[in-house]
Amino acid sequence: MSMTNEELIEELYHKAHVKGFFHELHDKVKELTNNNKYKCKHDLVRTAYNELKKIKLAQPVTQN
Repeated sequence: MSMTNEELIEELYHKAHVKGFFHELHDKVKELTNNNKYKCKHDLVRTAYNELKKIKLAQPVTQN
């Protein structure tokens, strides 16, 4: 059984929250929405999540 678009959005926001970039995801979705007014919301969230995930993975982990 596949997820609905709303479930996909919810899942990606939850993953972003767990990984510590929920607010960044929200801001990126807003930015993409302004630039791509005719794109579906779930596509915008998926694009934003994937872009931020790549950035987060590329950052070195700092140890205290």
